[in-house]
Amino acid sequence: MTDHPVALITGVSSGIGRATAALLAANGFRVFGTSRTLEAEPRHPYVLLPMDVRSESSVQAAVQDIIGQAGRIDLLVNNAGYSQDGAIEENSIADLQAQYDTNVFGVLRMTNAVLPIMRRQRSGRIINVSSLVGQVPPP
Repeated sequence: MTDHPVALITGVSSGIGRATAALLAANGFRVFGTSRTLEAEPRHPYVLLPMDVRSESSVQAAVQDIIGQAGRIDLLVNNAGYSQDGAIEENSIADLQAQYDTNVFGVLRMTNAVLPIMRRQRSGRIINVSSLVGQVPPP
């Protein structure tokens, strides 16, 4: 178990997720970052776990792995997500469903997976990272 607060961050393969994981690790958190694909030689100040937010079994396995290693989850950062550009007719329904499954249902899956843990702990925080694309869509 750990004396440090434990953070779980989705989508740490690049960008905001990777920067957030590094920042929290540098500031005393024990960080578990997740990504659908793992790098061959990861060199990070955090533990990198395989997880796909579109898969209930993948989410549950990763959360249980973290509980097994750290005993708690104090912070969830829902960061995994992506956007698709182009005219609506250029994107298939399957592509749009996959995006929605990641960006919307992935957040719900993750939140549902950690809330019972945080309730038992009687503490915890959840941060949802979003995109400006929800306010200002691309042409």
